[in-house]
Amino acid sequence: MPEPEKQLKPKTLWHDWFGNLFKVSLIPTGLDVETDVPVMKKLPEADIVIIRRTGTRWTKNQLQRLPDGIRHTQAIHVLIELKYTESINTDAICQIAGYYKFYKIQHKLTKKSELKCFLVSSKTPRKSTLQRFQYHKTRYSGVYHSQLPLFDLFPIISLNDLSDAPHNILFKLFASKKKASIDATKKLKSDLYDQLPMPLRTFLSDYINRCLIEGGKNMDYLNLTQEERMQLRQEWLSKYKASEILAYYSSSEVLSNYSSSEVLSNYTPSEVFSNYSTDQFLAGLSPDQLKALSKAINPGKKVK
Repeated sequence: MPEPEKQLKPKTLWHDWFGNLFKVSLIPTGLDVETDVPVMKKLPEADIVIIRRTGTRWTKNQLQRLPDGIRHTQAIHVLIELKYTESINTDAICQIAGYYKFYKIQHKLTKKSELKCFLVSSKTPRKSTLQRFQYHKTRYSGVYHSQLPLFDLFPIISLNDLSDAPHNILFKLFASKKKASIDATKKLKSDLYDQLPMPLRTFLSDYINRCLIEGGKNMDYLNLTQEERMQLRQEWLSKYKASEILAYYSSSEVLSNYSSSEVLSNYTPSEVFSNYSTDQFLAGLSPDQLKALSKAINPGKKVK
């Protein structure tokens, strides 16, 4: 009797966000982007992003959205695996080597130049790991190539160490170091945000608000203090008018953050009462309040 298949472990939210960043950013430039790609039959889906282009070179618009390392390859098929919580190690390299082999078979690729696989790491790789596999720095900060032909098939990109060039900023949002990610957020806000298409701006706002500012279970990867979160929130939200922010919330969600007295202090009594009929207003008063109201209206009349 065959053994029951093991339940696949659900993908982490980080890989979803990372993959969707490529989709929202690159598909409008004419690139084909896939995530959750089965690399061979009866194997689980890989936490990878596949980029395919039809032209012989990256276009100008595409280069503006691709980070160092990836933007310099001429391969038509680009496979990207994000290592967010894991470190780069022997297992990681063996795994991407398997993806490389199976992807080539599945897509009938015969030339080495047709496919390039990148290990993208949120964490800075250990020096001992880089030395063991003879990875060395390149002219592009954060991009490593190996002197060994086998491992050079799989360049490493360290998000913490990418330069602050505009084409790297979106990806540095996934860096593990607090300073690198927050600096990327600030640069995105000050230099890039207004130039981006609306779908990408919406995606980035959602990511920053939900992952960096709100945090929460499985999302608090920067371990920001409450003060740091508040500062980041203030800096990020300063881009928007109050009406633009409030448009995302219902009136009840907004008002739930204030006491009744705080809300009513912004209005005159006549402005408040004009929203109610006489019966509605009186129905909310206690007997003692009704007596006091009657006395105020008819000061000379004795109230029973």
